[in-house]
Amino acid sequence: MTNTIVETLYSLSEKSLLSAIPFIIFLTIILYIQTGYIILIWVSILIIVLSIRFYYAYLFRININKYDQVIWCKLFVLLAVITATIFSSLGFIFIHYLNDYYQLFITASLLGYSASAVNSLSADYRLALLYLIIIIIPLFFSLLLQYTFQSIVVSVLPILFFIAQVVIIFKNHTQNKQIGLLLETNQKLLNENKQFIADMVHQIRSPLAVILANTSLIEIKTKENISYNLEQINSSISMLNNAYEDLSYLISHDTIEYKPMKINLAYFMEERMEFFQSILKSNYKYIESHLEENIMIVINDTELERLIDNNITNAIKYSSHKSIIKILIYKTPTNIILKFISQGKNIKKPSKIFDKNYTENNNEKRSLGLGLHMVKNICEKNNIHYTVHSEKNINIFTYTFEL
Repeated sequence: MTNTIVETLYSLSEKSLLSAIPFIIFLTIILYIQTGYIILIWVSILIIVLSIRFYYAYLFRININKYDQVIWCKLFVLLAVITATIFSSLGFIFIHYLNDYYQLFITASLLGYSASAVNSLSADYRLALLYLIIIIIPLFFSLLLQYTFQSIVVSVLPILFFIAQVVIIFKNHTQNKQIGLLLETNQKLLNENKQFIADMVHQIRSPLAVILANTSLIEIKTKENISYNLEQINSSISMLNNAYEDLSYLISHDTIEYKPMKINLAYFMEERMEFFQSILKSNYKYIESHLEENIMIVINDTELERLIDNNITNAIKYSSHKSIIKILIYKTPTNIILKFISQGKNIKKPSKIFDKNYTENNNEKRSLGLGLHMVKNICEKNNIHYTVHSEKNINIFTYTFEL
């Protein structure tokens, strides 16, 4: 069995075992009238086995590394076979001591239970087939060998049920195999696509660094009459660099561990504001900051950079012409507050602004709707409370860090 099959079997069995308890109690009550204390011994043994199965299913869920995959697999198969054998005893032992009506009741009960069990074992067609054989075949022969007309007629039901279930098991197996192949192909394409993007990101880094360095030198050495053009170039390069950093984080955040560190929030913010100066100038926007000094937070610097940069980028992009963007950092008795305040059109649906791929209907401002969703994920990872308030053409994004 593959790891995925074993995980599926344990997951489904944990749910099916709980649902089997009411059925077992009902079965015991009905059969007690005819069998007496013997059925109580039977149900006691069954509940012990089911309890052991439930314990191992729970243990698998909370501590999968306790045993290797082979042992987990063997434990599941062994306990499943024991469970099937105990249920099967109703068909090849108890049924001989019951009248015709109770025999029909046991037959119907075992068929119903088998259908449910086979469904929960559908991840492995071999185990599902074995389970079915253990329960149904002894029942069929027990009914057939009683040599009464009614028992022979009833014996047809298990064999028809068995044939139908076998067809379903193999049909499900074929479908699961096809789905597995499709998933494998899709995963391969996804990995290739991700690797392509990663390679492209790497290819962008070097020429972008060269452009940034040489533009700075040109700005120093050339006359002022082209300073406006250089500002526009610098702005575009900075925007490209920021988009590159976003893309780099998006494709690596689930494979690279971004370890937290102590960061001076005001000092870090000043560095990011300096980075955005060329973009601010070319867009005729200004930043007014009120940053309380010596506030330390614990977060990864790359993740804090993405949080700040996406908020400043959005404020520049969507705020009014020649408006002031305010950035506040201050401390309360219990929290550290970071706010981005901009003037512009009200956000239509503030509750959805952090959702993936959500963009406001702004034809002149194209957006992928990924930036703030990235910010949301960073906040949730680092226990940062985030809110947005939009009223009277003032948009306020607030981030609260715990002390």
